[in-house]
Amino acid sequence: MPFSGPSSYLSTIDEFIGHWTDVDAALPVLTPLVLTGGYALANLQADRDALAVRITELTTSINVVEGHRTDRDLQRPPMKARMRQLGNYVRGLLSASVYTGQIPRLIPDRANSGRWIVAMDDHEHLWTTIEAAPPAGFVPPLLLNGPYAVAAFTADVLALKGVFTSLTQAEQDEDRERDERDELYLAIRARLVQYRRAVPGLFPKDHPLVTSLPGLTPPRGHTPDAVTLTGVWNLVTGLADLSWTASADPDLLHYQVRRSGATPYDTSTELVVATVLAPGLTHSTLEGLPTNGATMGYKVYVVLTTGNEKGSNAVSVTRDDGLPPPP
Repeated sequence: MPFSGPSSYLSTIDEFIGHWTDVDAALPVLTPLVLTGGYALANLQADRDALAVRITELTTSINVVEGHRTDRDLQRPPMKARMRQLGNYVRGLLSASVYTGQIPRLIPDRANSGRWIVAMDDHEHLWTTIEAAPPAGFVPPLLLNGPYAVAAFTADVLALKGVFTSLTQAEQDEDRERDERDELYLAIRARLVQYRRAVPGLFPKDHPLVTSLPGLTPPRGHTPDAVTLTGVWNLVTGLADLSWTASADPDLLHYQVRRSGATPYDTSTELVVATVLAPGLTHSTLEGLPTNGATMGYKVYVVLTTGNEKGSNAVSVTRDDGLPPPP
């Protein structure tokens, strides 16, 4: 199969390795095919193995990023709830004080980490200021339901800041490792282009080793129509249930389920979840959803026998174990 994206890198290179092995076997003894710069089959095999390592490292980084994103997404709602409670407390019980005009604004759930940090710091400052300079008639400490004191809020703020820092560092690692993977892939691809040009110079044009040269890209032809994907969390089975419409393409090879924890869905770091043969139109999975509250994006690709493929719409599924909401 030709290259169709990161999920096909190794399998396509393996086809070239097998073909190059056959070419060397067909050439006179001790005269294997060597490309410019002394690049031989052994070099391709070494580069392929190095690329496999890069892919594994990137996969690990992706999983680390997804873990930190889950931690962030689990901690933000209760933090926002506490900030809202603090504002309501001041408006309701300290309504005659100057502090009602100092209540920070709440921020959208999906605001960036910088805005979250500012909002948390502002709420913490308001809380500590009220306790340090209480208005007339109010006796500290200021306790929210729980009871929940400013010390607990400070600890939760530090924890969420730590998650933001860890996530930023992990995303930087992911970006670096993706760049390293792509750099090596492009170098290998350039060598495979040379290989495809070299082989026809060694054999007649109708020789089996010429006619069977692996392709780098899908042959010219049609791209399949995308299927429509839906996804829901199944509380009974504890799995994400994915289902899609059927492809009517006569060249259908299989469907492939892939996932990405990025928002929006990022095809450059998507991971393969499963391959589903027709007539199958469903798949249930827990991949990318390790804990309650975790969210994952999924796509289903129609893959043809020619290597052409087309991805569906992306759907987002959130794991819901039926636990009570945070206070």
